[in-house]
Amino acid sequence: MGRFDFKQFSLDDSRCGMKIGTDGVLLGAWVDISKAARVIDVGCGSGLIALMLAQRNPDAVITGVEIDKAAYADACDNVLGSPWSGRVCILNADAMTFEVEKGASPLLIVSNPPFFNEALHSPDEERALARHGTRFGVEELIKLGSEWIIGEGDSLAFIAPSSRDDEVEFLLSLHRLVPCRHTVVYSRRGKKPLRSLWQVTADKYSHGVEESALYIRDESNGYTKEYLSLTSPFYLDK
Repeated sequence: MGRFDFKQFSLDDSRCGMKIGTDGVLLGAWVDISKAARVIDVGCGSGLIALMLAQRNPDAVITGVEIDKAAYADACDNVLGSPWSGRVCILNADAMTFEVEKGASPLLIVSNPPFFNEALHSPDEERALARHGTRFGVEELIKLGSEWIIGEGDSLAFIAPSSRDDEVEFLLSLHRLVPCRHTVVYSRRGKKPLRSLWQVTADKYSHGVEESALYIRDESNGYTKEYLSLTSPFYLDK
């Protein structure tokens, strides 16, 4: 699509297979990063979430991992043009073989993973890879999370369709992970849920789950106070 201007940074996603969208903004604004010392943004694309989290936590050191070379190039340029280039690093690597170095804890793993499973894939290879998760998706992300979460306070956060909640809960149980935060996103009251925001940790570190709902628009078709409060630090017009 091109250039996007946020309140404290700008992004160019012209070379990315998947473009900047509401899902990434929701996840970047919603995830609890208050205690994270390190962040790994898996499949970082143009660097949207990595830069949102750099804005939200001035002490966190952030690494974006992106397998696609064109998206990696966008992310590198976007980080260099941001106020946080000194503590955001982008790596051109495969998350499935990426080794997490020992370092400061707690660790936050965050990802807006591919989740579309249509039989007809996009003819564009980069878009198909990003959109359909032919090499990496929710299941692989949860498995990685179970391997990388080793200490109390470590967590994995991601967004997925609400229609896959049962599948996500099964996969989390399979890998001994439990939700600590779960927010169901609706376009408005009375509509079917659209997305689920998840933040999970190892079951042995569980202290219960914070459940909530987020409605994007109200009865008058305006944005709700909750949605505006969440996204106003980033969107120029909110």
